[in-house]
Amino acid sequence: MKKCPYCGKEYPDEATNCAIDNELLLDKSPQLATVEKQNEPYLVFPDYKWSASDAWKCLGTILVLMLVMVFILAVIIVASHLPHPIYQTNGFVYLFATIFLYAAYLIPAIYFARTKTFAVFLNGFGLDCKISKYAWFGVIMALIIRCHGHFYGWGKISTSEIVSFENTVGFARYFFLVPLLLLAPFIEEVVNRGFLYKAFRGSYSLEISMALLVVLAIITHWPQCHNSPSATFNLSVLTIVQCYLREKSGSLWDCILCHFAFNASLLFIVVFLS
Repeated sequence: MKKCPYCGKEYPDEATNCAIDNELLLDKSPQLATVEKQNEPYLVFPDYKWSASDAWKCLGTILVLMLVMVFILAVIIVASHLPHPIYQTNGFVYLFATIFLYAAYLIPAIYFARTKTFAVFLNGFGLDCKISKYAWFGVIMALIIRCHGHFYGWGKISTSEIVSFENTVGFARYFFLVPLLLLAPFIEEVVNRGFLYKAFRGSYSLEISMALLVVLAIITHWPQCHNSPSATFNLSVLTIVQCYLREKSGSLWDCILCHFAFNASLLFIVVFLS
């Protein structure tokens, strides 16, 4: 069987051109397809264009790596005879475990993005651009969303990092804030808006791509969202704002600054205003 590469209509082997658009037909035989695939050059970004297929593969890999990392961390804690909640009371241990998990989140995105040099990575993920005029829109929206969450109940809900920060003493307590203020805004934006959103946009519409990122945000923030409609709403709006920033600006720093403002405002409200 042969297939038209333009309209997708199939024809018998003896046909040469599509009857609809006169395009040259391609052989669909598995043997030829295998040969063609073997002869295809391995493209790298920017010659290689990201698609939804890359995003789904990345998410699947992240899920597997996260499960493996959690198992490894559990084995380390058990083998070291450390007290079970040590990651909640020791800032250094918590920071180490968080870096370990964030590595599993970041590495698949870099791999499937096919950015072979550091300069290409910066360019592809939007990290080689300065903060744009849209960044301040993102910061203002982040603060508005945070204030809305505070007045409707989410502001009274803290995160595990802030709870541990408040309940421990000494310099090590500040390690609990590093993931909240630095790692989460940077790494989550690099993966979510830097790669996944752009990959989805390579195949899907604006609305579908944003919706998928909203679902991802809710899943990854399930402890805050599962019993709080307000948290779910605020996080969804924030995600849409961040995707809008990525759509309008070539700079990922706009998204990172928006994310930082959102997280930092929670710390300010919970620790200094409560």
